[in-house]
Amino acid sequence: MRLGLFGILSIVTAFCACTQSSPASSDDDSVSLNGPHNSKVSSSSKKDAQSSSNRSSEVSDEECFGVAGEPWDGTTAKDFACGAGTKLSPYIILTAEQLARLSFLVNSSDKAYSGKYFKLGADILLNKGAVIDEKGALVADSTKLHKWTPIGNSSVSFDGNFDGNDHTISGMFINTTSTHNGLFGHSQGIVQNLTVDNSWVYGGKYTAGIVGYNRGTVKTISNYASITSLNGPVGGIVGGTEDSYGNVNVLDSLSNWGVIKGKTDVGGVLGFVDRMKLSHSKNYGLVEGEKYTGGIWGGAQSTTIDASYLVNYGKIIGRINTGGLAGYCGHYGLGSKYSAKCGTLKNLRNEGSVQGETYVGGIAGSFGGKASSISNVASILGTNYVGGLFGNADFSTTNLIYNTGNISGSQNVGGIVGYNQEGVTSSAYSTGKVDGDSLVGLMIGYNYNTTMADYYYQECGKQEPFGLNNGGGVATPKTEDEMKSKDFAKLLGDEFVYDSGLNDGYPVFSWENE
Repeated sequence: MRLGLFGILSIVTAFCACTQSSPASSDDDSVSLNGPHNSKVSSSSKKDAQSSSNRSSEVSDEECFGVAGEPWDGTTAKDFACGAGTKLSPYIILTAEQLARLSFLVNSSDKAYSGKYFKLGADILLNKGAVIDEKGALVADSTKLHKWTPIGNSSVSFDGNFDGNDHTISGMFINTTSTHNGLFGHSQGIVQNLTVDNSWVYGGKYTAGIVGYNRGTVKTISNYASITSLNGPVGGIVGGTEDSYGNVNVLDSLSNWGVIKGKTDVGGVLGFVDRMKLSHSKNYGLVEGEKYTGGIWGGAQSTTIDASYLVNYGKIIGRINTGGLAGYCGHYGLGSKYSAKCGTLKNLRNEGSVQGETYVGGIAGSFGGKASSISNVASILGTNYVGGLFGNADFSTTNLIYNTGNISGSQNVGGIVGYNQEGVTSSAYSTGKVDGDSLVGLMIGYNYNTTMADYYYQECGKQEPFGLNNGGGVATPKTEDEMKSKDFAKLLGDEFVYDSGLNDGYPVFSWENE
């Protein structure tokens, strides 16, 4: 799948470590968020202008009831538009009142609708007019908005198949202190092919734009809603996804453009993750949290995680365990022999600035697992344990790595890893400027007992590759011209390619060049 890494944003310019430019301002971050959002709203408006007769004929040969495109009046329909609830003849939902019927049936545990198929036949308008502004702030008069009741809650879950049919649900308003919030509060079924736009969601634990708490499949989803949680987990698409009774949850092709805020386990796409397979997903929105904050997910449990083709473009702000892709992944304590394994991460890239305090990284604040083909090209700012890829990595296996972003901190600061312990790592290069007060290295701030090979860094005066290298390997200096050559790309391995028009001439991964 083409991710369009160098087409969505400007071509990333990676300067020499000694002359690299300062990080982009916060105004730059808001441009990438608001531009695509405006185009999505315009697209939704065009859909709303279509006639209800055209909508009905698109979804079923039988007669369907309901006037599509009308704003919700707050009531619940007595029946769906048409359909039998089967795979070949799903229940068709044309109006907001019919969508509210689905919420009522699921939350009342009506077994007659368990395991059934549902499909949108039109865009759904839950509240008319602007609910949020371009920066994600609530602008509508909340006293005049219809409040949405999520489909599923803490005690009952949706277990059917919901196909959005590439339609948009807009104007959703949730404002509560309770748990399990989103279009779906709790799902162990399938939710797919849907966009949520111009919406505001504020809640407690397990809050998201699409599914608050997930034990099923979520795929081909876009969120433009503004999401805020009193605590967490909170995410743009899913608040928390956990072990589905021994089955791995499948999440694919998820994109978040909304502003996401919370306290713990805060992620642009997912808040808290456990036993999942995640692929081809992106975050473009601003993500703010305190503990375990990341562009794709906030925190990960000790379990099996298979994640690939993930990209963050949004600005990430946190405090403890903050990362461009993940706040933490498989790490419970520095140097702990009980550190959990995250799983396998492959083909990850960060293009959004990351700002935190302790454990801050372009990919993850803290990491303990397997990772390959990962890159960071953005500025990373923190205090202690700050790295271009990982703030802290222990007992991990990493290879095929590069960083071209500026890294700044106080202690344990490195172009690749701030603090690296008991790991195996290879095929890496870094060109970014690295600043700090103590234990500062162009590659690794503090390196302890690590097996490593093929580490290269761009020369920058007398600055060393390691702040302290205690029982680790070596790193080799290269000039800027040497690094911007076909020979250097070949030296790194077959997964790297040379393209002078990308990454300011430095090697990129073949998947980034697709």
